[in-house]
Amino acid sequence: MKGFLVGEEGPLAGLIVRMDEGDEWIIGRDPDVSYQVLEDPMVSRKAVKIVKSESGFVLHNLSDVNPASINGKVVEEPAQLSLDDTVQIGSTLFRFTDEDPAGDIEPEDVSDEVIDDEPSFGEKESPAAQDDIFGSFRFAGGEETRWLIKVISGPNAGAEFNLEPGAELTIGKDPNECDIALQDLSVSRQHAKISIDEQGDHVEIEDLGSRNGTLVSGRPISEKKQLASQDLIALGTTTFLIIDREQTRDTIFSPPSMAAIPEPEEEEESAEEKPKSWKELIIPRHHLILAGLFAIFVLVGIGGMLSLFQTETIAFEKHDPHGAIRKTIKDFPDVEFSYNETTGKIFLLGHVLTEVDNQEMLYNLSTLEMIKGIENNVVIDELVWDNVNALLMKNPAWRSVSMTGKKPGVFLLRGFVETTQESGDLKEYLNLNFSYLDKLDYQVVVERTLEMEIQSILITEGFASVTMQLVGGDLVIAGRVPEKDEDEFEDAIDKIKLLPGINSVKSLVIFTSASTSRINLSSKYRVTGTTMFDNVPTYVVIGGKILSTGDTLDGMTITAIAPSEVLLEKDGLKYQINYNEN
Repeated sequence: MKGFLVGEEGPLAGLIVRMDEGDEWIIGRDPDVSYQVLEDPMVSRKAVKIVKSESGFVLHNLSDVNPASINGKVVEEPAQLSLDDTVQIGSTLFRFTDEDPAGDIEPEDVSDEVIDDEPSFGEKESPAAQDDIFGSFRFAGGEETRWLIKVISGPNAGAEFNLEPGAELTIGKDPNECDIALQDLSVSRQHAKISIDEQGDHVEIEDLGSRNGTLVSGRPISEKKQLASQDLIALGTTTFLIIDREQTRDTIFSPPSMAAIPEPEEEEESAEEKPKSWKELIIPRHHLILAGLFAIFVLVGIGGMLSLFQTETIAFEKHDPHGAIRKTIKDFPDVEFSYNETTGKIFLLGHVLTEVDNQEMLYNLSTLEMIKGIENNVVIDELVWDNVNALLMKNPAWRSVSMTGKKPGVFLLRGFVETTQESGDLKEYLNLNFSYLDKLDYQVVVERTLEMEIQSILITEGFASVTMQLVGGDLVIAGRVPEKDEDEFEDAIDKIKLLPGINSVKSLVIFTSASTSRINLSSKYRVTGTTMFDNVPTYVVIGGKILSTGDTLDGMTITAIAPSEVLLEKDGLKYQINYNEN
């Protein structure tokens, strides 16, 4: 019994997960524990486990953050797979079947023509086999053409395809709109377009307004650019070469050795001439005078040179390429480099804050004559923020959380979640999916915990009757506070401002005097009688009840009885009932 998961929609469309050997298969993003690795940031390290039983294949969900679903329903308990079930893992929809999708593919006829030792991918395998290997990556034509594209890095590294004369190919990650679909999250949906003229002599590339830009030999392009053989094109983290097969096959002409060129034969007459004796030569006098003068000048020149070497030392300037490079990238302190003086190539590693900083750094390095090539592995923090924030927005509980950074190599995560459970889920998600945990500054605040801390300070300082409202780090406080407690209340506000997560505090508190701090209840309660002792009121009659100091009225404690008013208090609030006003 065999089973197959066939990717039909999403970034891994065309991928086939084979379950024909063994009894248990783990599918996820971690290559150390997964039988099938899915290169998708929305897939957990261990996403699902499929177990073969007597009744068929049973799917177990292993992820709480990004759970798998079958036919649109989240898998909470182990579920048996049926034929043509739609299984969603991460961002890809798979169809379950027991028939091998590649079983009906027949190999193509091999042409009798002589081909290169390394033919392109389209010449060696059928289109179905290509989909099996590279998913949604598309190839143009199966016959060998003059121009060839070879992917050398990125998720589709190793892929090759031909460029037909007169073709215009769109490159991006949208398999429905692009002729070449790359499985690379840093590539835009429609990133760039490559076109070749009808004669097949000229190839041009243009950027389609992509987010990360298109680089040709390390330089970004803003308009159409003609390509030459061996040009290196970078789209996000994917790079590929443009190869001209005709140029690579040109025969190198080697001219004949100079030793093989015969020397011109001397005339027979000159060879047969008998040389004269030096005694027979006559040297004119003026020649002797000129020779003497020349000898004098030579002697004077040699003497001057000797005196020069004896009195002065020639200093040679020491060439320090590493110092020049450090000076050039001094504005990017988190970037490290390794320079090979033999090849003139530099390897860059580290972090920059924005894409503009990265382009400025590469431009400055390109002005150094000793640098012949740049291998850039610098992380652009701005792109990391964008990807993380896009993933956080997909979870409603984390939409108040966002990532930023104040300096390169430091990722600041700030915001609010409602409960400690939501904070724990966020930390677990980051541990599984964020690659720079050692550089993460986690400052997410739990709103309920912050409200409890604020309430504790108010109660401790004696302001329990004050009300508050906390929204996204902005605190509003309202109520009544006696004038004599104004300084203590300001001290409490200062303590609250120091709590992590408080952005601002707005006070709407009213400071009242002794006469205005009490709430008047005279319209609700009426004193119908009093009892005097030594001309001091001791008892009052309210609502038919005889009450004295310390008794309660509807939960309010009587604190004092004055000749014209009764004073009460409840939960920190003070009240009064007036009588004998006439």
